[in-house]
Amino acid sequence: MKKQTYIYAIALLMLASTACKRENDNNPALHGKWQGVEWLASGKSLGQDASQVQFEFQTDGNYSAGFGAQQESGTWRTVKEKLYTKATGKQEIVVRILQLDDNTLKFEMNRGGRQETIELKKIQ
Repeated sequence: MKKQTYIYAIALLMLASTACKRENDNNPALHGKWQGVEWLASGKSLGQDASQVQFEFQTDGNYSAGFGAQQESGTWRTVKEKLYTKATGKQEIVVRILQLDDNTLKFEMNRGGRQETIELKKIQ
């Protein structure tokens, strides 16, 4: 009976430790520096200079981003077509990856109830 209880306890511990881990594909296609090419809201240009948008996704799970003088950094992870970023001191946000290949990253986000898409090109 003790042996069976011991086995159940170990199985429960293993289940608990894996249940707490966040999924992370750490998609290697994201690694590198990206610069904005186009920024749309509901399919129309926002009139923003998309080239001011920059991201760098590092292999260790950290990222930095900027839009003009606004800068942030934190951690990132991917789960299938979702990209999760958590800026230092802020809540985690998620965007949907629409396209990701060697040269292009395009994602969709919801800002204030408005669907926006940003297309970036890999610069390094």
